[in-house]
Amino acid sequence: MTGRLLFFLLAVHLSALIAQAEWTAGNYETIQPVSSADFAPASLLSSAIYSVDTLAQPDGQHVTFILQGPDGRERVTGKQCLVIRTNEIKAIAALDQIDKSEEFGKALVKAGTEKVESVKDAVKDPLGTAQRLPQGAAHFLGRVATAVKNTAEGKANPRSGVETALGVSRKKAELALQLGVSPYTHDAILQSKLDATARAMAGGALVVNLSGLVVSGGVGTAISLVNVNQTLQRTLIESSPEEMMVKNRAVLAAMGASPSAIEGFLGNTSLSPWQKSLITADLKDIGQNPNAFLGVAKMVSTPEATVDLLQVAVLLRKHHQESSPLVSLREESGVFAALDTSGTLLAPMAGDLILWTPSQESRADTLVTMAKADPRVKSLTLASDGLISARAVDEFAKKGILTTPQALGQIR
Repeated sequence: MTGRLLFFLLAVHLSALIAQAEWTAGNYETIQPVSSADFAPASLLSSAIYSVDTLAQPDGQHVTFILQGPDGRERVTGKQCLVIRTNEIKAIAALDQIDKSEEFGKALVKAGTEKVESVKDAVKDPLGTAQRLPQGAAHFLGRVATAVKNTAEGKANPRSGVETALGVSRKKAELALQLGVSPYTHDAILQSKLDATARAMAGGALVVNLSGLVVSGGVGTAISLVNVNQTLQRTLIESSPEEMMVKNRAVLAAMGASPSAIEGFLGNTSLSPWQKSLITADLKDIGQNPNAFLGVAKMVSTPEATVDLLQVAVLLRKHHQESSPLVSLREESGVFAALDTSGTLLAPMAGDLILWTPSQESRADTLVTMAKADPRVKSLTLASDGLISARAVDEFAKKGILTTPQALGQIR
């Protein structure tokens, strides 16, 4: 048995060496470090509170940056994730400055006392708490009666319900939007500071001025809401996660999505309520049955994959609105594509640097197969928000696939 195991391990090692030899023999591109400055603007790579190493490591689709921040060195994969992470670091620093102000201390003590008493009251007498709120507060601060009713019925956390009634949740969303971060961030320190500042801001106890904060972003960044219409911004700020889910479910159902596809997407906890709403808005603008896209969306499970998904949705919407309207969405073997009215089968792909690798060759072969199966397809295009190497451009072209790098705008 030991001899067989040793033979097996040697065989695996030999296979790996053969694969590596084939990789370096010219079948595919060599993976080697690249300059970080080629994938992100200087303003994103350095600040007074963090820095990014000059070299980054590609993997054939994304590049991984080494970020030196207040908490030490960390690896961040993808420019979009770097935007998000550096915004979080800046936001924590900005909120730190607010924390140290005398006004914040006074406001937090005042707000904290009121909130604690309100929570106690809500636990003892939730419906009475709602009745004692000023007339019109339900409309101005949110859904007071609903929040407290849910608390009374055991459908919500008492503190969560009352803070929604008192406008804390909305203040937190507004504050996060100003800072260029998500109110659903996984950074525990940032979450704590957002919560504390929002409580102090509720009811006008504290006015926060963030005009001096420079938030990185640019064309097509996943965290940027610059191009989001005012109606959607209001939805993100004013709606609870449950309300956003109800709205998103109705929109997707009206587009013909199946109940299982909708629930798979909305039930994916790796996607935040904001991300689900942004994706739903993009799909609504496209107006085609979203089942294929939702099938891909329900499978994402990492922060990098969720950001990629948002970028793919933006690539689709941009093509639909500015190039040629999309008429169908499809997926095969994990490869997503969309057909437009001109007969182009578009394969949107999020990334920083697309290199010619085995996975890209597999993607290309799948696209060719998809095109052959549909007589309406007249051409194939792969569009990315990042760069595409000259070798990859050439190899895709050999298979009849045109490429469009930086489809959402140049890096800046």
